[in-house]
Amino acid sequence: MLIEEIFAEGNKKTGGKGKMPIEVDKFEVLEGKITQLVEAYGTLRDEKNAVGEKLAQREIEVQKLMEKIAHLSQEREKAREKVEALLNRLDSLLSADGRK
Repeated sequence: MLIEEIFAEGNKKTGGKGKMPIEVDKFEVLEGKITQLVEAYGTLRDEKNAVGEKLAQREIEVQKLMEKIAHLSQEREKAREKVEALLNRLDSLLSADGRK
């Protein structure tokens, strides 16, 4: 029911007298607060969705970085094994040379 209808209905009931303008003001204030609440809810919902999207993107980035770390760790381990093997070969060559 619109504010004007409420006011008109109140005038009918009170014979055009009474405190309807004050009550209409209260309804207008209430209507304004409800409008603000609905707008705030919409804004918060949009912000929540935006934050959710950013979170999803960050989770994807974190997953990719974790995969990259795992790959780099494997490469580092392979490089360490190769260096160790080369050092062992050098050590073997040097010990063989030392016997001669």
